[in-house]
Amino acid sequence: MHIISMKDKNASFPETNGPRETDFNEIIFDEVSEIAKKTFGIKFLYPWQRLVIANILDAVQDPEENEFCHQIVLLPTGAGKSMCFLVPAVILKKPTLIIYPLLALMADQQRRMQEAGLKSVVLRGGQSVQERENILEQIKQGVNIILANPEVLQNKTLVQQLAECGIQHIAIDEAHCVYEWGSSFRSSYLTLGNIAEQLHSPVVTAFTATASPEVLQQISKILFKGNAHIVQSASDRPNIHYHVINCYNKKKQALKLAVKSEKPVLLFCGTRKKAEDMARELREYYKDDSVKFYHAGLTKEEKTAVENWFYPKENAYLCATVAFGMGIDKKNIRTVIHVEPSSSIEAYIQEAGRAGRDGKVSNAYLLWNPDDKVRTLKNERTKLIARYAESKTCRRQFLLDALGGENAVCSGCDICDTGKPAPFAQDAQTALHFIKKYRRLYDKNQISSALIKEFNRQDCKNFNICIWEHRDMEIIMNLLEKNEFIKTMKFPWKGKIDITKKSF
Repeated sequence: MHIISMKDKNASFPETNGPRETDFNEIIFDEVSEIAKKTFGIKFLYPWQRLVIANILDAVQDPEENEFCHQIVLLPTGAGKSMCFLVPAVILKKPTLIIYPLLALMADQQRRMQEAGLKSVVLRGGQSVQERENILEQIKQGVNIILANPEVLQNKTLVQQLAECGIQHIAIDEAHCVYEWGSSFRSSYLTLGNIAEQLHSPVVTAFTATASPEVLQQISKILFKGNAHIVQSASDRPNIHYHVINCYNKKKQALKLAVKSEKPVLLFCGTRKKAEDMARELREYYKDDSVKFYHAGLTKEEKTAVENWFYPKENAYLCATVAFGMGIDKKNIRTVIHVEPSSSIEAYIQEAGRAGRDGKVSNAYLLWNPDDKVRTLKNERTKLIARYAESKTCRRQFLLDALGGENAVCSGCDICDTGKPAPFAQDAQTALHFIKKYRRLYDKNQISSALIKEFNRQDCKNFNICIWEHRDMEIIMNLLEKNEFIKTMKFPWKGKIDITKKSF
């Protein structure tokens, strides 16, 4: 693989949020800039966007002599990857095939294309013979954008029909799925390299926001037999500030954090059930329509309704699984809270990157407790998450190192801001302090009842209601006992709770 890094070209292409409004008239408009402006309302293109677009157009024009027929484009979330394949799609005379991982994402992208006045067709499973014939006829009549997922391309007849359409460019969006999903539950991703060859497309480009050197190498191997150019911009999102909060009761910590954080707020939960539980917790506090949940168990109509509700909202909370993630383009999400750790460090960067796509300062929080460490250390892919959560050095630099070692001055993380790593869980500290004060006087049930009053006394002045319940104390007490900070005494204090030497 040959890496072309825009990080090495800062002298020529400073990485800013784009030209100032006063500089706009100084830009020389070529065909690419005109299309970006007239079709998509984009006033300027970043240097890396222009580079990728130029590579695609040059390779289509002369594929045999051009080394950029196979490229992997690594751009941070919110950097405008879609412009890199949509602008060429408008210019090219023959179709562009865009491969997306999710049907919902395909539908959302088609809606956005329609808003821009672009005609496109969608190929997906479950379509009738007549529907397919109508789609192929539209392509022959000049529709130049085809949206598909990997599964539908397993149909050999369809691939043959598409090959006859003369597809000029294949764009594979969210290409990290090739590695992360291909070997587990979506083997169709592993066939995309062969399918691209069958389509005889002169140019194939894979796009992703987050990929470590190992993942990039695997993407190159699967899609391009190891022969690919990588175009990579700086990965840092300086407007996102990163934080880790140690806590034993994550649901209550997420509630407290969400209430105090700038909105809109996106809370990533580990399962469908946890997403619904978290939404219920927030609804009990707000008692209005500012909270909803989103996961793969919803029907298509339900998902669409939630998406349409969330996009225009300025004051909203969405509790979601990773089903709400890739390709989502709500630009003003101010806070992302991970109630559960992501499946990999790349996934965490991708999900935290939902925040601040408008370039304004936003915050990403990871809630962490001892159970998370036990789970993540069982898997090689998740061990980096544990190291990130327990890091004693800059969190931003840790994430950048995971993506290949780019250096950056930290613009905001809890460690650099305070000069200290994340402190021991505050809720556990409060409980231990109380137990130490009244050691061997109460059993677990009595301690829990007393702690409810203590926790609510502290938090009621901030939240105006009592938010702690008996089940919340059970979670904290069980984790304290599991991690050997407290113990249940035997005779002569049988059943009473005491702290251990580990607590001193």
